[in-house]
Amino acid sequence: MPNYRCKLTTPDGKVVQRRFFASSKASLKENLEREGNFVLEIKRAEALGELLRFGGIRKAIKTKDFLTFNQEFLVLIKAGLPILSALDTIIQKGGKEDFVEILKEIRNDVAGGASLSAAFSRFRHLFSGLYVATLRAGEKSGNIADALARHIQYLKKVEEVRKKVISASVYPAILTVVSLFALVFLLTYVVPTFTKTYFEAGTPLPALTLILVHFTEAIRTNIIGIGALIFFLVFGFYYLRRTEAGSLYLNRIKLKIPFFGSLYLHYYLSRFARTLAMVLAGGIPLLEAVRISTGTLRNRFIRERLDQVTQLLEQGQAFSESLSKASVLPDLALRMIDAGENSGALEDVLMDLAEFYEGDVETRLSIITSAIEPGLMIIMGLLIGFVVLAMYLPIFQMASTVG
Repeated sequence: MPNYRCKLTTPDGKVVQRRFFASSKASLKENLEREGNFVLEIKRAEALGELLRFGGIRKAIKTKDFLTFNQEFLVLIKAGLPILSALDTIIQKGGKEDFVEILKEIRNDVAGGASLSAAFSRFRHLFSGLYVATLRAGEKSGNIADALARHIQYLKKVEEVRKKVISASVYPAILTVVSLFALVFLLTYVVPTFTKTYFEAGTPLPALTLILVHFTEAIRTNIIGIGALIFFLVFGFYYLRRTEAGSLYLNRIKLKIPFFGSLYLHYYLSRFARTLAMVLAGGIPLLEAVRISTGTLRNRFIRERLDQVTQLLEQGQAFSESLSKASVLPDLALRMIDAGENSGALEDVLMDLAEFYEGDVETRLSIITSAIEPGLMIIMGLLIGFVVLAMYLPIFQMASTVG
């Protein structure tokens, strides 16, 4: 990610020079101005050493490590330590080398007069806009500890939901892989062995066995072509996901899959609602809060629809009305948000909405898990049973002839 050297005027009137990692000059300038800075100059930095040290670190900070850091940071600040002393304590404790190096850079920026949020915003490719906005809200309110506590609670809840989604997918995936390996073993080793024995003995084969023999022979004969086809399909799918249009198309299709589409939508909706509620609780204005919350979603189709919401908000339209025109949320969610907006309790309604849809996601996951396991066992059992039956039919036929 490119490294830029910026000269800017901070909201408190100071003229400073700082370095930031960003995808482009335009996006960096937009983010800095959104934070209340006045950008005087942006130049591409030529510091190759710094770029190699930090620009190449991508997704190196795991959620577990980041959560641990914030918990330690919160405890130290609550104990009365200044921010610099708290950072020094965590750095001295050690940990992942890359993360410690980044914390040292952040510590130096804070010691040089930068705010904590500005120091973290230098590494936008590692720390989300949500986290930077949380710190900035804590600085404005004068209570960084409360802001960190809210973010820690948010991280724990998001990680809890993510782990439930992963755990619900593990057993069906293992069962599918094991069953496929068993089926491939039967088709590539067992069936050819039996077939060779039958042909050598001159045994007339039943129709079911002949079908399986011809199918297996076709696979073995065209194994290279089948492998190449699978490779190109996987590569094509991966390439399609990397393109903007392809990613948008796949994300849209994902939401239209029966039953699973609603599961995906409710998962993203619960995350958006929880994030938005947390950001609003930190004192961030609604427009900026929607931008930040939208940036945490991985579904490009939903993100584009919510980007339309920010545009409508800029035009002065109500939040619930903007969401309705974006046509991305269910009617129930729209009615709840409209009621919360009219009553002045939008944060509470959004949190309730998040809890409701997280519960729905858990219910749907339990249904999927309960249905997929026996379904996969039945399907794979029928396939393996077909192979075994087709191989043993000639033996039964010979036995009846001898009898």
